[in-house]
Amino acid sequence: MPPKERPQPKKWKPPKGPKPIQRKNKNTIGLGRAIQSARKQENVVEYLPDGEMRFTTDKHEANWVKLRSVTQESALDEFLSTAELANKDFTADRHSNVKIIRMDSNMDARTQPVGMTNAQKEKLNAKQREHAKDLIVPRRPYWDEFTTKTELQRQEGEAFLEWRRKLANLQESNEDLLLTPFERNIEVWKQLWRVVERSDLVVQIVDARDPLLFRSVDLERYVKEIDERKQNLLLVNKADLLTRKQRITWAKYFISRGISFTFYSALRANQLLELEKETSEFDQERMVQIDDEVTEDEDIDEEVKEKISILSIDQLEELFLTKAPSEPLTEPLPGKKPILQIGLVGYPNVGKSSTINSLVGAKKVSVSSTPGKTKHFQTIMLSDSVMLCDCPGLVFPNFAYNKGELVCNGVLPIDQLRDYVGPSNLVAQRIPKYYLEAIYGIHIQTRTKEEGGDGVTPTGQELLVAYARARGYMTQGFGSADESRASRYILKDYVNGKLLYINPPPHIEDDTPYTLEECREFNKDLYTFDRLPTTRKEQIREAAKAKGIDVVDLARDLKSLTFAAHTGGTDTKEAMSVTHGGKQAALYNAAEDLDKEFFKMNSIEGKLTDPFHRQNGNGSNSKKHNKKNKKARKKALMMAD
Repeated sequence: MPPKERPQPKKWKPPKGPKPIQRKNKNTIGLGRAIQSARKQENVVEYLPDGEMRFTTDKHEANWVKLRSVTQESALDEFLSTAELANKDFTADRHSNVKIIRMDSNMDARTQPVGMTNAQKEKLNAKQREHAKDLIVPRRPYWDEFTTKTELQRQEGEAFLEWRRKLANLQESNEDLLLTPFERNIEVWKQLWRVVERSDLVVQIVDARDPLLFRSVDLERYVKEIDERKQNLLLVNKADLLTRKQRITWAKYFISRGISFTFYSALRANQLLELEKETSEFDQERMVQIDDEVTEDEDIDEEVKEKISILSIDQLEELFLTKAPSEPLTEPLPGKKPILQIGLVGYPNVGKSSTINSLVGAKKVSVSSTPGKTKHFQTIMLSDSVMLCDCPGLVFPNFAYNKGELVCNGVLPIDQLRDYVGPSNLVAQRIPKYYLEAIYGIHIQTRTKEEGGDGVTPTGQELLVAYARARGYMTQGFGSADESRASRYILKDYVNGKLLYINPPPHIEDDTPYTLEECREFNKDLYTFDRLPTTRKEQIREAAKAKGIDVVDLARDLKSLTFAAHTGGTDTKEAMSVTHGGKQAALYNAAEDLDKEFFKMNSIEGKLTDPFHRQNGNGSNSKKHNKKNKKARKKALMMAD
């Protein structure tokens, strides 16, 4: 039969009927149109006052992008920003031999010891005092109503570039000095210039835990340079974290140096405002100063006794009016009354916005625990004749012993932190081991002197491993302790005041810093049983009753108590190696333990008389290597039968 022919494929024919009509989108506003509109606005032609035409294809950043706080830059970003400030163009030479040297190489926390010795600290502090005059803030060039916008921008850029060059030369000429990260965005400094120029009283808000780190002496000079009639005031916020003795010590230092200061607590003031709304009978001054009652006579001056009190809201407002000039320095507009303007400046996260909210009596300014929440300077009317000016948080140039101080003081955001070892070492050095174990309910295993430690003060890694082990924070794979996650919790507790440490002032006689022993003595009243959280105190109290202890002394009794994940009562190795969250999480260095477990060094006698394949524990031979012997034995049994 002839092969059957395959049918030919049908040709495609367009469908019958009307052609489809593309409907117009009723939504006339979309992402594409928004992008087109933004591009048109970016590339618009501008005409300067002198008639010059300017056209650019560069992207115009939004205001919130311009006011981003920039405290650290890479080598390339710093070069580009410097070229932009200098209004210079540059070309890249591919064949040039360029070597970039990291100026912050000495800031690696892993290569630094846990703490500095007293001699090293005193030597470095002497050099910091010598170069303290070089820590300046950028000045705004002189301008008047006849200065054009273009001229002012050029002059500001040149002055700011010169300021950055001076700080760079200071860092390069003194390699052992550690210059803290400072604000490198000129747009943020412009906000400070505007606040200082218009304010009659400039209030520097500092953190009571380390006032001198947050105080800028050159800013006070700059205020007086603009107008001699302007006044300065140092507001020591978060003063409720200090004990009475610590406030006395700081007050004596400020008075001896002629610094105008006052103690205040914005957090407590806002809490009292909330309490005032709920209760009818309320005595604000009594609530603020309730912890200042003295049970024993103190031999202090009347001036010091008056200065150490934490002011109430009304007292702070009265102090502002007393310190400010009698008449406003800025001439009012025609038909307007003169207004006294008070500027609030300081580092991020020191409580400027919270202070304003307490003074106003309502939440007028947004507050966040993340540094740098306020972007623009804001004006708030306190009354018909008083206005507050809130400046964005600024990181002023200063000296520090290590970078971890800025993290622990809340200047640098913790959530964006990459190097957690340095700040964790600082926390482990400052807070006693027994208090860390008591407040977290953990057992910190420290290395002995033979292993490279001192057996008393834990390192940051030992603290993080113990915390992560107790909380069950583990990494994938090998299952070791998640130190990065544990560091974020511990550092936030330190910034929020749960782990408290107060830096003492320098000695009044010679401005030398306190030694490590003096710092521990200065803070010993902060690490008592009464300062623990309520739930933790109940656990320790129950554990102490089981041991027959009535009055708990953490430094003396904690090592013998067992509660939560803390083990005590014995110094045996088995008690020290209690695991929580997996065996590997409990090991600081697992190599030695894994070797012992693998080789079983304790069970090997080292006396072998037979080959290893003949030793199976029960005296019988292996069937794999003794097939002939097995057959011979089986044959002998058959012959016996």
